[in-house]
Amino acid sequence: MANKKNKKKAQQKSSQPAAAAAADAKVEKKAVAKKADAKGKPAKETSKAAKAKKNKGGKPGLFARAKKYLGSVRSEMRRVTWPSKKELINYSVAVCVSLVVVGVVIFVLDMAIGEGLALFAGLRG
Repeated sequence: MANKKNKKKAQQKSSQPAAAAAADAKVEKKAVAKKADAKGKPAKETSKAAKAKKNKGGKPGLFARAKKYLGSVRSEMRRVTWPSKKELINYSVAVCVSLVVVGVVIFVLDMAIGEGLALFAGLRG
């Protein structure tokens, strides 16, 4: 339940700056449109509006993406529930026993199929 709350808070925090930037871009577009209407000619965009438009279409740089990725890895690692030493030993023993059982089953099936084919084909005299 706590993870859902944290996720919701993170989404709200990340959406607020984006919404503010979108609102700023709309205001600038309206201002440019008003200037164009008043003079009858399309107005040149201000440098701030041009930069916002340019950055909007492009993706962030390599270092920004790497920083974001490592930050998300770090937050996920904090949420991991690590097993205790006793649980880890139990899980390890269960895995080893499962490997031995599956290995024996495969060995028996291999021998049975091999002997069956040998008898069927008459390869051993």
